[in-house]
Amino acid sequence: MAKKHEYSHTTVHHHHDGSHTIHHHHREDPKKDMEHAVMDHDGMMDSMQQHLGGGAGEPAEEAMEAGAAAPPAQGGM
Repeated sequence: MAKKHEYSHTTVHHHHDGSHTIHHHHREDPKKDMEHAVMDHDGMMDSMQQHLGGGAGEPAEEAMEAGAAAPPAQGGM
């Protein structure tokens, strides 16, 4: 499945007060990087979903909403 976003990777900085700084690195143009702060772990996860995908209708999201385990990742180590 092709990536649905324009970022190559994401960096999360964890701070002592429980907040996080999220840095989504653009695949081709660093000027298009997205960096912002979130207050807690839930905010970090919301940011990942908003900027990187995993929206409603995708198998892993449907499984989590149903309370089931997400499908296993493809590939190996």
